[in-house]
Amino acid sequence: MRILVANAGSSSLKLRVLDEDDALVASADLPAPRGDADAAAVAEAIAGLGAIDAVGHRVVHGGTAFSAPVIITPEVIARLEALTDLAPLHQPKSLAALAAISRVLPGVPAVACFDTAFHAGMPAAASTYALPPEWRKRWDLRRYGFHGLSHAYVATRTAELLGRPIEAIQTVSCHLGAGASLAAID
Repeated sequence: MRILVANAGSSSLKLRVLDEDDALVASADLPAPRGDADAAAVAEAIAGLGAIDAVGHRVVHGGTAFSAPVIITPEVIARLEALTDLAPLHQPKSLAALAAISRVLPGVPAVACFDTAFHAGMPAAASTYALPPEWRKRWDLRRYGFHGLSHAYVATRTAELLGRPIEAIQTVSCHLGAGASLAAID
């Protein structure tokens, strides 16, 4: 199985093809000025990557609706579009990459993986804004964490390197890229 992983970031569109052992077998990095990757360049890059059996898309925001990976359907896309206000600089880029790749690979199953999912289980003390409860309920306001896929990898890899179960580690991870974040992981 060859899986195309698409990461529509702040400044580029990174495409990686992994085999069944998670080994990198092909890659392409496309410039995405203002987050816009050229559809023709996407098609050309994918053509050079070889056969693709499935696609995994990094999507910045899943809101409270998506706290785990989900198979992409038209209904899922509509729900993701409705979350654009929560991540107006990032969600459109993810959706544009998803659309461009889907046009090139119609019929290839695609899954969305969410940066916010890693933080979905934050305790109320960490996820609750100091706002009136009726506001939080009316507008579904809560604190989300970002770069969760990166922080999840760091936590998992740290546990592996220390030879401990992930539940037994406490660490602070730093995501440094075009965007940056810190996460205290317990």
